[in-house]
Amino acid sequence: MKQEKPVLYRIGIGIGLIIASFVVWVAVPIAPFLPFSAAVKATIVATVIAAAEVMFWLGVLLAGKEAARKLKAYWNPKHWRINRQRLDQTNDVKQKEERLEESQ
Repeated sequence: MKQEKPVLYRIGIGIGLIIASFVVWVAVPIAPFLPFSAAVKATIVATVIAAAEVMFWLGVLLAGKEAARKLKAYWNPKHWRINRQRLDQTNDVKQKEERLEESQ
């Protein structure tokens, strides 16, 4: 039981870093509107991009392959439609019979 707790913390911190890496990207489109010189704005954008990449890959390392694979599948828009179609489908025989009666 003692080994499970650090593993859960590590996975939680890893997922938190992955999510935070996406949040950091908000600074990139905001940077051009800041009241700094062009050189400072370029430095801010480059630093934010580098920090986001480091946070993402560090989070993947901490979370592990399995958690990263699950997050990648969850965030893939290709799978969203399939999940919605599965929710619309039902195995309830009564509802199918009612639909048949209504259509006749």
